[in-house]
Amino acid sequence: MWGIPLPTSGMHQTDIGYLRDLASRERPAVEWIWQEMDRAWDELALDNKAGLQGQAIGDFYSHPVWIVNGVFSASDPVSIQHRESIAAFASRIGVKRIADYGGGFGELALRIHAAAPQAHIDIVEPYASQLGMLRMEGCSGIRFVEEFDGPYDCVVAQDVLEHVEHPLKLAEQMVLATRPGGYLILANCFYPVVKCHLPSTFYLRHTFTWVVSALGLKYDGCIEGAGHALVFRRRGNINRFMLALFVPIAKLAGPLLNMAIPAIASLRRRLGT
Repeated sequence: MWGIPLPTSGMHQTDIGYLRDLASRERPAVEWIWQEMDRAWDELALDNKAGLQGQAIGDFYSHPVWIVNGVFSASDPVSIQHRESIAAFASRIGVKRIADYGGGFGELALRIHAAAPQAHIDIVEPYASQLGMLRMEGCSGIRFVEEFDGPYDCVVAQDVLEHVEHPLKLAEQMVLATRPGGYLILANCFYPVVKCHLPSTFYLRHTFTWVVSALGLKYDGCIEGAGHALVFRRRGNINRFMLALFVPIAKLAGPLLNMAIPAIASLRRRLGT
């Protein structure tokens, strides 16, 4: 599909039927992928403003639209650039053990494996698919695991935290799975691009790097070629007092910043400054 081989033994007949029509088309724009995600979300009658417990979230993340998303990420030039940039960074810093949280289709893990074949990569995937596992066959340095098996030199989470109800609790788990001095690469999208991006996380759009400093993280900048991928180092211990202080401040200031920063940018463009 779009140049990416898909072993049908790793798919249900419903998945194959869903993909068959798409395989004959040209690769769509990413906006079409988002529309399909929203359609699957609505078919399952999910509500992104309510608690996820009791909703069919597992069914949503098992929907074949996520296979489409994975194939898109493996064939789209911009997506390829982002993953290759992250992989090149991982190779450059010489990490030996890496966790790729939410790495589902395995495309990022494969790119890292190609750039840093000496590294051992754990794909920590709550909704692991048989297809993703089949794609990793023959790559002895990659395995799927259900939970972190740290300590890791580097933990990567690309487009993950905006999907979960408690992003800072998950970020804390990632920190604890990283060795002191190790790296975390967190690529977030706290924007209403698709319905599975939970509005309850959007307060972190412009406050995230500040809030996670209470988790002992030092912000080191972003990865060249993947500007949304933020690099942190685990430099200190988790300070729960500061975290309890930062979160309510961020929840108050975050929505205001979300409105103010685009407005200021628009005004500056109009003024030509």
